[in-house]
Amino acid sequence: MIYTNECSSHDYTFTMMASGTYHFRFYVMDNTTGIYFLKTDTFIQVSSPNYSSVNSIVQSAVAQCNAETDSSDYAKALWLHDWLLNKLDYDKSLKWSSAESALTRGLGTCQSYESAYSKLLTAAGIENAETRDTYDGHTWNAFKINGEWYQVDCTWDDSNDDWYNFDERRLYFGLTDELMSIAHPGHAKIYTAAGYATRSTSLANNYFVKSGEAAKWVASYKDRIQENLNAGKTQFSITADNAAYPESIYGIQNGIIAYVMNTTDWYVNGKKVDLVAKTNGAQFDFTVPCTKHKWDEGKITTEPTCEKEGIKTYTCKNCQTTKTESIKALGHNYSNDWTIDQEATCQQEGSKSHHCTRCDSKIDVTVIPKTSHNWDPGVITTKATCTKDGVKTYTCRDCKTTKTEVIKALGHDYSSSWTIDKAATCTNEGSKSHHCTRCNSKADVTVIPKISHSWDKGTIIKNPTYSETGVKRYTCTKCGNTKDESIAKLVDDRASILYKTHVQDIGWQGWKSNGTMSGTSGHQKD
Repeated sequence: MIYTNECSSHDYTFTMMASGTYHFRFYVMDNTTGIYFLKTDTFIQVSSPNYSSVNSIVQSAVAQCNAETDSSDYAKALWLHDWLLNKLDYDKSLKWSSAESALTRGLGTCQSYESAYSKLLTAAGIENAETRDTYDGHTWNAFKINGEWYQVDCTWDDSNDDWYNFDERRLYFGLTDELMSIAHPGHAKIYTAAGYATRSTSLANNYFVKSGEAAKWVASYKDRIQENLNAGKTQFSITADNAAYPESIYGIQNGIIAYVMNTTDWYVNGKKVDLVAKTNGAQFDFTVPCTKHKWDEGKITTEPTCEKEGIKTYTCKNCQTTKTESIKALGHNYSNDWTIDQEATCQQEGSKSHHCTRCDSKIDVTVIPKTSHNWDPGVITTKATCTKDGVKTYTCRDCKTTKTEVIKALGHDYSSSWTIDKAATCTNEGSKSHHCTRCNSKADVTVIPKISHSWDKGTIIKNPTYSETGVKRYTCTKCGNTKDESIAKLVDDRASILYKTHVQDIGWQGWKSNGTMSGTSGHQKD
């Protein structure tokens, strides 16, 4: 939709024909998507002495109805039905669909007929309900008289055809659901559904039955029926006189006729017989029970069981009427052998019982104990250590259940040989112990004493002089530690010679390398 261009406008006019409140609802919507662009509700109050309200029209009609009838629900329902049809014409334009349009304009669709008739019935005190046939797109009324529901279609009754030999304007007044579904096939799905609240099965208050006109229709068949009865026939058919009518006409009319035929007394040689009439398309099928039955040997139509009786059905060879006879229940026949109802497993108990040979009944239900698990050889899921227990897991081959078993801790296994944990050096003590062959545990940890330094030949780092001692440094070849040793001062040779000249009878053998004297004592001479 384009809103940028100027849109053409149309004035909406509506002529209100009754006093009261009118509810106008306007919509602007996209028909393709069903989306509303604008929704507005307006209520307009109308009051004019020249235009009666819908309620006053209804009340006036009911007052006239009460004055012109015996005030029975049947008489009032029929009078209001005829009054509405005289006021209303079907709106072929499908424009008008309310009770207001029916009662003030005289035009309306099926919804108008139904809504207006519902208001009239309610005002007259007659219980009623809407019957909506969603399959055929149609709606009509149901009303309740003497505790029975009846169907009435005012729309289809509103006809001026003179094609039939009866007043067609009351054909759809007081019908059963079955007869109404002849005209409206979709109704068969409605009234057979669960929860349907207005089930209609009686024709006692049908117009043609109540008026006696249906009895006149039956009279036209009376001679033909009696002729077959007098001939001793127990089954016969007669073509309907209205077979040329549409099915929606003859089907309903013949249903009413069959109802009256079945409520009429029939005689053969002065003896009353029970005549059963049924419609079958455009014909009637009749069945007459025998005055004296000749039964066949019978047939088992329901087999007896252990607990329930059976049924044997006998058929009359003359009239095909049937009768039934009970066959005694057989009783249970339990086997002496056990039947395993459920096998026992390692997880669940089983059961056994004695079964009936004819049915599923069982007695002596006995528990079968669980079986033992079928364990596999097991798998070590947690290995044992010297200090911690291990786990061995077993799995049942049948049910996959598992169980566990403790594997005892192994304990330490110490080697008899020593293991040097830390070697001794010339600076640190070492250690040794006996190790476990399976883990890091150790025992008998013993100290290993330090070893001696391994000194090199030394290096003079300071030479001695005549006035100072020297230094010689030794380094351990294993740990790098050092030690220093002094070197004696040097001795001056000139002083030594001068000293010798002053010594007499010294008997000295010489000087030591460190500058001290050695030798034998002697006298010293000044």
